[in-house]
Amino acid sequence: MFFETALRVGSFSAAASELYVSQAAVSKRVKQLETWLGADLFERGARSLKPTPTGAQLADPVAMTLDYLQGALNQARSPTAACVRIACNSAVSVFWLFERLRSFALSAASCPVETVITDDPRDLLSADNDLAVIYANQIPQGWEGHLLMSEELAPVASPEQAARFYKAPQDTRLLDYRRHAPDWINWDVWLQRETQSALHGLPRTLCQSYSNSIGQALAGEGIALASCSLLKEELALGRLLLLVDAPMTTGKGYFLAWQRSRELRPDIEGLASHLCQS
Repeated sequence: MFFETALRVGSFSAAASELYVSQAAVSKRVKQLETWLGADLFERGARSLKPTPTGAQLADPVAMTLDYLQGALNQARSPTAACVRIACNSAVSVFWLFERLRSFALSAASCPVETVITDDPRDLLSADNDLAVIYANQIPQGWEGHLLMSEELAPVASPEQAARFYKAPQDTRLLDYRRHAPDWINWDVWLQRETQSALHGLPRTLCQSYSNSIGQALAGEGIALASCSLLKEELALGRLLLLVDAPMTTGKGYFLAWQRSRELRPDIEGLASHLCQS
């Protein structure tokens, strides 16, 4: 292996880096092989490693032998357990999915799970994903799914910020975020629908993400536009307060979806069932 690697990469130092050993170790092992063979394998005076006739004669047989050995080891190795790949956007991951994945991992139905976090809807519906939590008004064509929760939006603030808002609304800032898809609703869209809201005209702070806007609201830095279905715990514990009598129903929701053409393995069904029931 030391001889083949050094010959392939062209130097003892590069071979040492690939093999995670010292350069001296590579040189020593090659020298031991040369001593056993009774012939040099490399021309030591060259600026880069150049095989001797003996080294060139051994190159192909050694490479083929190592390839054959690697193939045999791969066949003998125990197969890796299948992994369920689930995708969702960043807000769903932070405020909904990760908590449920923890309870799933502790359950009898537990299996390896890989998460894909992306705010690009096209990536959520990739054929590489076994499951996806999508934000939509219906299941996309070619997919099947289950409605996890309907969306309700409302302005929210920490108790301290809410008290300040009621006393001096003009001193309050709206915590905004960029829309990553046309159907996302931010302050611009919400205020267009709520024409009589007292929030019109308030200054804004542009946050790094939707999740960041909620974090800023929890810290008392302003008013966030909250998806109440994702923030049930924060609202139930009083960490965030609604600033309207009733949330806005958007007609959209969060669906757990899977491809209609793909037969679901038992581990995928197990995770889907857990998420739909939690």
